[in-house]
This record gives sequence, C-alpha cells and structure tokens, in this order.
Amino acid sequence: MNGARLRAAARWLPAVVVAAAPTAVVQLTGRVWRTRLPDPLPRHWNASGRVDGVAGLGATLTALLWVAGMAAAIALVAALAPGLRWRARRVVIAVAAAVAAFCAGLWLVTVDLALDAPQATAAPGPTWHILALMGGVTAWTLLAAAACGAPPAHPKAANPPPADLERIELRPGQRAVWSEVGSVPLPVYLVLLPLLVIAAVLAVAVDLWVAAPLVITALLVLAVLCTRLTVDFRGVTVGFGPWGWPRVRVPLDEITSAWSTTVRVAEWGGWGYRMNLDRAGRGLILRNGPGVRLELSADRYFVASVRDPHSVAGLVNGMLDAARSR
Repeated sequence: MNGARLRAAARWLPAVVVAAAPTAVVQLTGRVWRTRLPDPLPRHWNASGRVDGVAGLGATLTALLWVAGMAAAIALVAALAPGLRWRARRVVIAVAAAVAAFCAGLWLVTVDLALDAPQATAAPGPTWHILALMGGVTAWTLLAAAACGAPPAHPKAANPPPADLERIELRPGQRAVWSEVGSVPLPVYLVLLPLLVIAAVLAVAVDLWVAAPLVITALLVLAVLCTRLTVDFRGVTVGFGPWGWPRVRVPLDEITSAWSTTVRVAEWGGWGYRMNLDRAGRGLILRNGPGVRLELSADRYFVASVRDPHSVAGLVNGMLDAARSR
C-alpha cells in the first residue's frame, strides 16, 4: 500500500477504533470479573423473569469476542478497501460498530445480572437493561458514523437550469421560502398497530419493561417519518421528528435543475429516507404520487414526495436563475 493510500485510510482510523473498542471491553471485563461469575451463565429468561437457558462462561465469552472481533475486522477492511465510496464505507463501519456494541452490551447486561450470583438460575431477569442495551447500541452506532468525519465536498453546479423547465421568477434580492410537513403513510400505521397491541399485552401480562422497547420502536418510527421539507436560499432541507433533527440538506449550489416527477414507493424499497439501488439517488419517500426531482452535480439526484411539486420545482429553478445570473 503506497503512502497516499495509507494517508487516505488514516482518516478512517477513529471510526475503526470506535468499532473495535467493544471487543476490548468484553475482553477486559471478562478477565476482571471471570472469577465472580457463575459457570454456566444465564443465557435466556422466560416471560416470568426466570432463567430457562444457560451457556458455559468460556463458550459465551468466546462467541461474543468472535462476533465482535469479526465486526471490527470488517470495519478495518472497509476503511482500507480501495475504490469504495465514502457513504458505503460509513454504512459498513457504522453497522460493524453496532454489531460489536450489541455483543458488548449483551455481555455487560449478563454480567450485571449474574455477578456474584451463586448459580445461573439465581440471576434476576432483565428490566431496565433492555432499554439500556437499545440506547447504548444506538448511541455507539451514531458515534461510529460521526467518527467517519464530514463527507467529501461535491462539485458545484455553475449553469442555470434549462429554459424549458418550470420556474418562479424572483426579483433581484427577493427572498422566498416554501415549506411542507409530510404526513406518516397509512400503511405505516397499519404495521405499527399490531406492534402496539403486542406491547399492551406484554405490559399487562408480563412487565412494563418488556413492553417498553416495542413502544419506543414505534415512537421512533413515527418520529422519523414526521418530516418537514423546506426550500430557501440555502437549498432543500429535510428535517426529521418534531424538532427537525436530524436533518439532511441539499445545498443550492449543488443543484443543476428541478422538475416534477411521480414517486413510486416500490422503486425505492419502502418509505422514509432511502437510497436508490443505483447508488446515485437519495429520496424522501412518503407515498406513491407527486414528487420533485432535483438533478445534482456529479450525476446525482434527490427525489422527495411533495403535494405541490410544480411550485417546489419552480421555486428551486427560480432561485438557481437568481443565484447564477449575478
């Protein structure tokens, strides 16, 4: 590997370290607490919180270390692999960090429940540990994604949109803003309803802690699909959730043109913020029907479900005309 490739790979080192750290946590805590843990360890609890499955201490440690270590190795390969796109590297490293973090979290939950227990069956059932595991894995995944750094800058578009496209004329110095709140698709509610019914049954029949992850998952899905799309002098911005964060922005100087289109959910593999299979397109896909397509520099594009695509496309093209005619 030449020096230039090594320097390019070095920028991914913080993210690889994040992906590998959970393996070290499992290894270190396994050494420190091994003598205070029963052998075998509890492996599974039934609905009443009693241990109904066990596994050997050594086998458990080996399996978790192997899976977490493989995840770290995959993150390293993604950082070193030539020709892999930045976005693909980040996705692979973040997923690897999530897998490793889940292994470490599973180990730490087991340790917390079984530490100093005389035998595996004496370990209490998990309660808040389930939420802690979910939150920890999510936080670690986001940390790995953030450690990948900022994406490389895309080339700027210089030319105004083609003259035959729809546009809204703007006076010199005039500012305009357009915003739309996206609604959650009906099929999503139909999918989440059985999930909430199961959560209610578990809360009554078993425990609130068991039902909590299902409720939180449903709320997160709804929050992600509650979107606001805004067009202004900065470009096109999509904000998620009630507070508009996280957000995705398509800078105005990367847009070459905009035009109305028809969105088909099946072409994007579902609802939400999606990546197309051609790897060049991203989309905010909320329903079948009208949408706007933004052509971007470097042969990229962005598609969004909107109720009035003609106004959105016209405003974007008008802003491009105003910005590039100076």
